[in-house]
Amino acid sequence: MTSKLPIFSGSSPEEHIQSCCDYFDSLFSSPDTLNAKISSFIESILIDSVSVGVSRKVFSHVISRIKSLPSDLCLEYCTTLTEALKLRLMSFEDQITELNQHMADLYEAKRDFSKAASNLSAIPLENSQKNYSKAFTTQMYLKIAHLYLEGRDSNQAEIFINRASLLITSTTEPDLQVRYKLCYAKLLDFRKKFLEAARRYQELSLEPRLSVAEQNELLRHSILCAIIAPAGVHRSRLLSSLIKDERAQHFIIHGMLRNTQLGHLITLQQVNLFEKELEEHQQEKLPNGMTILEAAVMEHNLLAISHIYKSIKIDNLAQLLRVPALQAETVVGKMIAEQRISGSIDQIDQIIRFDIKAQPWDEHINVVCNKVNNVIDMLNQFEPEFTKERLQHYGC
Repeated sequence: MTSKLPIFSGSSPEEHIQSCCDYFDSLFSSPDTLNAKISSFIESILIDSVSVGVSRKVFSHVISRIKSLPSDLCLEYCTTLTEALKLRLMSFEDQITELNQHMADLYEAKRDFSKAASNLSAIPLENSQKNYSKAFTTQMYLKIAHLYLEGRDSNQAEIFINRASLLITSTTEPDLQVRYKLCYAKLLDFRKKFLEAARRYQELSLEPRLSVAEQNELLRHSILCAIIAPAGVHRSRLLSSLIKDERAQHFIIHGMLRNTQLGHLITLQQVNLFEKELEEHQQEKLPNGMTILEAAVMEHNLLAISHIYKSIKIDNLAQLLRVPALQAETVVGKMIAEQRISGSIDQIDQIIRFDIKAQPWDEHINVVCNKVNNVIDMLNQFEPEFTKERLQHYGC
């Protein structure tokens, strides 16, 4: 140990640690003095003549004192200390990890989610000297992904969700599995894959490990995503499943869900009321200038119109959809190409013709009726009198 440093006294490592801690406490008692001398104090502890064992314990004491400061001042000193220690990451990994975790908590409390995620991602989970468990590493990846999603950075969130996906199969903690599903569902939501996100949310709304309030909120998210998902058969099936859930009746958006599931035309007033319930990322504008909701409602109304009209002039369709004729024609063409609607466009006569196909339920009824007729024919063949009497009894 060097004698040039007045903060060191005594001959044993324990005495050196105590003298350094006492010196820092004297600085800590005076905010102005601490602000002026903290950098030089850190430098004096990091010199080569001070053993790593002593430095680690001193910095652990420093961190414990700094964490008691108000958040803004704490962040300032934590940043200063982290910048100094990261040059010797291998020697002070535990201290740097503690600092990054605490700064992440502070930034999260201030709702600065991007900085919180950035601090956690600075922790060397994969190249660490410590042998972190797969469960802990997965938990950290999901925490980072969650923070990036809260900060509306889905690109960074996807990176850490993908890392977690490589480890999640090797973990046996059910709570961790649920957290992974939650993050993945939210990522799909942010990626505008609303139909798949709605399915994931609906599945999670039945997860017994979540509270009733969390289950209801997830069901609400499922309904929101289902309504703004691209119109088509798969969306219709999901809407039918959601409308049967008794919990859905308690939501403000239940009326919109019912009208959408029944295939009713959605009015502008209903759109304006529903829009207030959407998340910020669900209100973004598409390249065509329409919002996500406006595009979803237009496709839904187009699908509803196809069940009402066998054919319709493009200009008349545009008036019903409240969009220019060219845009109406483009949307119809896109939905026909994606097999979300059956029909054809006659560009010469400017007419759209819809192909009305029997619904699956109608087909089931036809099958049942045919089987009933077959049974009656068989009875009439072997017991004609009995069959005639029964048919007359039921007025057939």
